[in-house]
Amino acid sequence: MTIWRAICLAVALCATPALADPATRALEAARALEAATEALQAATRQSDRIDALTATVQAYETGLAALREGLREAQLAEAAQARLVSERGGDLSRLLAVLMATASLDDGSVLVHPEGALAAARAGLSLRDVAPALTDEVAELREQLEDIAALRRARQYGLLALEQGLATAQEARTTLSQAIAERGPLPKNLSDDPDAMAALAASAASLDAFAQDLAARGSVLGAGNTSSIRGFRDAQGQLALPVRGTVLRAFNAPDPTGVVRPGLDIATLPDALVSAPWAGTVRYAGPLAGRGQVVILEPDEDILLVMVGLGELLVETAEILPAGAPLGTMPAQSGDDSGAGGRGQTLYFEMREQGNPIDPAAWFALTGARP
Repeated sequence: MTIWRAICLAVALCATPALADPATRALEAARALEAATEALQAATRQSDRIDALTATVQAYETGLAALREGLREAQLAEAAQARLVSERGGDLSRLLAVLMATASLDDGSVLVHPEGALAAARAGLSLRDVAPALTDEVAELREQLEDIAALRRARQYGLLALEQGLATAQEARTTLSQAIAERGPLPKNLSDDPDAMAALAASAASLDAFAQDLAARGSVLGAGNTSSIRGFRDAQGQLALPVRGTVLRAFNAPDPTGVVRPGLDIATLPDALVSAPWAGTVRYAGPLAGRGQVVILEPDEDILLVMVGLGELLVETAEILPAGAPLGTMPAQSGDDSGAGGRGQTLYFEMREQGNPIDPAAWFALTGARP
């Protein structure tokens, strides 16, 4: 299994404390993958199979992210070692040359010293005094060169493992999509008509206008649905983001063009799985105003979670979802993404209460983990 090779690499890169965290997370991902594999083998219902496949994809994503971080750290460590060797190598080479020349002094060569034989002898004795320390430095330099070679081998192996891991993770996503298609649609809330929602989305001038229209239509969560969403407000501050990634831009912060938006920009890996942070009803799933694929989830009355920029959708409008259900995947990366620093995608995430944007930071456990 490719993920195990990734784990071995991450552990091998832990020769320094700076690389311990990627290995720890990679090992956790391996345990999660093992548990998901066991659950998949034991699954007898299609819903259990989908849950296990979702956990499998998420474990692959965590392991691959840890592997990428380990590769970045290895590349930085290799560059630092190479600079150190370059800085010290020239001086050591010159000193070694002098020592070798001094070691070969004989009576004839001593006589040609500009200050005479006594000065030549003193110079030779002084150089011989520093020989033990210089020998230690040479041994340390040799170890650093060996470290560089080991880091290069680890990076080459890691790039291969990353390439294979990306392919295997994609296979798991494809299997998940097929399982969802075979399962068929989930139970739906009849308060929202999918065709009406699609027409409303097509006529909306902006994401904000569409969210306001949804809020104006009122909540679809009635008394019969409260059991599926109970506890959402109690989980405030502990909710996980819908996708694994790095928050690039905070609530109401300007983007690189100076535009302020009431949501988060989350950098993700290509094809990353987006899942439901909480149980709820899909108020809308589909394209919107040139923003790509959008999913709007209602986890509690008057609360909307808006996710913009998905590639493939795995849910439909009005479906009632359990917590952790796969919503879709981020777009695939065009071009080669096998390198340690491959480019990713960005999910735009808003949270609204009664139609008004609110800061997700008060509800979600935001992390700075790099994709």
